[in-house]
Amino acid sequence: MKSFAGKILLFSLYLILTSSFSNHVFAKDKNVIHVWEMEEIKLIAEKEYQNHFMEVTCWIELKGPGFSKRVYGFWDGDNNFTFRVVATQPGVWEWKSNSNQVSDEGLNNKAGSFEAIEWTASEKKENPNRNGFLRATPNGHALQYADGNPFFMIGDTWLAGSTWRLPFRNAETSDNYQPGPGIGFEDAVMYRKKQGFNSVSMISCFPNWDSDIHPSTYSDSNNIYIRNAWEKFGYDVKDADGVDASGGASYWGSFTAKNMRDEYGNL
Repeated sequence: MKSFAGKILLFSLYLILTSSFSNHVFAKDKNVIHVWEMEEIKLIAEKEYQNHFMEVTCWIELKGPGFSKRVYGFWDGDNNFTFRVVATQPGVWEWKSNSNQVSDEGLNNKAGSFEAIEWTASEKKENPNRNGFLRATPNGHALQYADGNPFFMIGDTWLAGSTWRLPFRNAETSDNYQPGPGIGFEDAVMYRKKQGFNSVSMISCFPNWDSDIHPSTYSDSNNIYIRNAWEKFGYDVKDADGVDASGGASYWGSFTAKNMRDEYGNL
């Protein structure tokens, strides 16, 4: 694992563990939101494209109190494009859309506005992440919320999060869940949240490979790893030791890449 340790990317899922921001889609009869609450603006392209991902670049110009930035959208299936925005200050916010497809009336010159209001003191106490995004303190030694309130990280380490060891099933869990065989990602999040955790660290660079005939570790002749997935015990590539792209022995031997199935074979 000599080169592996330096290539992992750890990130905090404090938003998930604390349910910090809701995913709200603007409704026609609602234009009042809370600050630091993630909102979605959805547009529908009128033209047809062979490859939406490659052919379309779309954005909105978002303006609000002390704020003026371009926010890019992403293709969200079919002819749908979604823009995710957050109001950082109370007040009136306005947006207007544009794209590189100037003749597509579904993506260009759409406009709207909304009002952002502050959370109450009791609402912030209920969920401290309503104090805003995390940032470094002025001395760089700690973390704080956007409004200056301190953030105390209480974390767990799930290096194998979302792999077969802790599969993400997009399934419902229970507030009263107790860990047991077959635990899933959502179950673990709920349990740690109930215990007071507000973050987890996990390796986010695993590609979601299914079990296949290739070793879990794959590097080129320059020893650059383009595949370094979590091995799945008991799922062997072949009887002999695995061989990586450079012709050397795969660090993980013949184990195949991880997949999203748990120990019972369920997705």
